[in-house]
Amino acid sequence: MGLFRRAARTPDPAAGIEAFWRWWAAEGAALTAGSIADGDPERMVAQLSERVHAVHPGLAWELGAGSTSRHLLVVSPEGDASVRPVARRWLRAAPAPDQTWEYADLRQPALDVTSIVLGIGDRKLAFRDLRVSARRTGHRFDVVLHHPAYPDLPEEARNQVAFLALDATLGEADTELWVGRVTTSTAPPLDAFGIDGLRVVVRDLKAELLDGEGGPRWALLTAETDTGPLLAMTQIPLSPLLSPDLDRHVAVRVPYAGRTPEGLPEPESLDALRRFEDHLLERLGGSGSLVAHESHQGSRTLHFYVDSTTPAAAQLTAAVAGWPDGKVAVEATDDPGWVKVAHLRS
Repeated sequence: MGLFRRAARTPDPAAGIEAFWRWWAAEGAALTAGSIADGDPERMVAQLSERVHAVHPGLAWELGAGSTSRHLLVVSPEGDASVRPVARRWLRAAPAPDQTWEYADLRQPALDVTSIVLGIGDRKLAFRDLRVSARRTGHRFDVVLHHPAYPDLPEEARNQVAFLALDATLGEADTELWVGRVTTSTAPPLDAFGIDGLRVVVRDLKAELLDGEGGPRWALLTAETDTGPLLAMTQIPLSPLLSPDLDRHVAVRVPYAGRTPEGLPEPESLDALRRFEDHLLERLGGSGSLVAHESHQGSRTLHFYVDSTTPAAAQLTAAVAGWPDGKVAVEATDDPGWVKVAHLRS
């Protein structure tokens, strides 16, 4: 089923989320499942749309087959970073999956992508005929997609097919996390393979870059600046898709006294900085995460992202008191797209 949305004034997301799940438990789940079973899903579209848009007008919804339940309800921000936190909070409030329903806040991969046939105008494009090549660039793959129908399609239609196929193959999250540049070609690439083979390529990349629990690993970055070397540690991947509800950036700038001639922390200062980071993370609890830090000319900037619906930013501000090497500066900025750390992405 397609996506449904409408323009409206921005409501209170928390109240909308509570009201949605109250309605869903009372009648929405049964109404929606019954409408699908009766072959008449249109009779619940208006009610479901109204409840979703009462959470946030930028949200869209779709229905599909679940992986363990009969049906899947997806409430998605459609790639809008500013709405992702709301969608994730909606999902966090969802009931546990049951035999009938499971839930997601991002589009999920199709169970069998090669069975999909997409209508473009008067043409039918089978995804099993798509060919793709993938070239690794940093921590992503640049991909080229070809379909036998591409020579007869305008560029806009070719791109539409490509992005729909990627989402169906990998899901919305993995497409954004692991796919870089997307190009379409009217001729099949020499090293091409079937679209479902892209799942294997991305699976292997994730196994390399994520830890055993599916969390990000850390990477060391260095750079030369006009005022000396800069040393950074950053999560890989560095993306809000890993924690969409952490939508406020908190920069904690910590001076350190023990520095090398290049301005980087000496071993004693490095140990103290690490203990300080652990102290701040302990104060945050589960309301935030340290995603990167940069050291340069006697100052380390800690990049935290926290949940703006919690007092996490204030907790960090209170927790920096007592640092012995000088005044610690704390600056909080709403940043659901993680723009403040974009310069550290590879």
